[in-house]
Amino acid sequence: MEYRELGSLGVSVIGLGTLRAFDVTEESELETRRQIIENCISEKINFIDSAAMYGASEKAVGVTTEGKRDQFYLATKVRIEGKEAGEQQIAQSFENFDTDYIDLLQIHNLIDYETHLPTLERLKDEGKIGMIGVTAMVPDAYPTIMDLMRSGRIDTVQIPYNVVQREVEEGVLPLAEALGIGIMVMEPLKKGRYVKELKGEPDLSPLKEFGIQTWAQALLSWVVSDSRVSITIPATSRPERITENALSGSLGALPQELRDYVREETVRLL
Repeated sequence: MEYRELGSLGVSVIGLGTLRAFDVTEESELETRRQIIENCISEKINFIDSAAMYGASEKAVGVTTEGKRDQFYLATKVRIEGKEAGEQQIAQSFENFDTDYIDLLQIHNLIDYETHLPTLERLKDEGKIGMIGVTAMVPDAYPTIMDLMRSGRIDTVQIPYNVVQREVEEGVLPLAEALGIGIMVMEPLKKGRYVKELKGEPDLSPLKEFGIQTWAQALLSWVVSDSRVSITIPATSRPERITENALSGSLGALPQELRDYVREETVRLL
């Protein structure tokens, strides 16, 4: 597994997202998530991203990482309007994770970020969180994101980046590289659509010599082949997917011609 810098952390280039996948409460479902956590440890994946708005996901992460907290960096997000409401939501995240320290706390989709930034800065000064981040889903938010990057008030940015959604290549990624700000990539597979909803089977033959065995691995490798990306965080509810995803974090950078091929083959089949 390759590791890169995400702000002050050394993170596995493949992490674990929890949107929908960890929104579970039944013991049988939690047992499957425990196996996901065990597989992450086996594959040297050391970063889990969640959010207050992901239903029961934070609580499930807390339960399934019990006794293994030192194996992972934990990230979550505040998404609510108002200072007091934000503080309450953040306090609930600490309780859900069953921890007194969160490595990265992000402002989800920039919701009321001007109110929440001082709260997060205070928590960072108090040693209760390690880093401050922001997330954004749409390109319209990127100018604000870049202003925040230049301000020096944030350590990380989480944005969608994949073979089709490439807007961040124009401004966000170059600025992050210049400023040393960590980039977290969400939706590397577009919520699985670039694997499950293609009109035909992609031709893997040009990629097999490189070690890629599935199209999901091809798409993940495409993302992490950009050295400006610190980590990508595909979500899954299937333990075996952890091993599949992890392979992309150990293959090294795709040659540019193969990276172009992955993009063109995906677009061809959409």
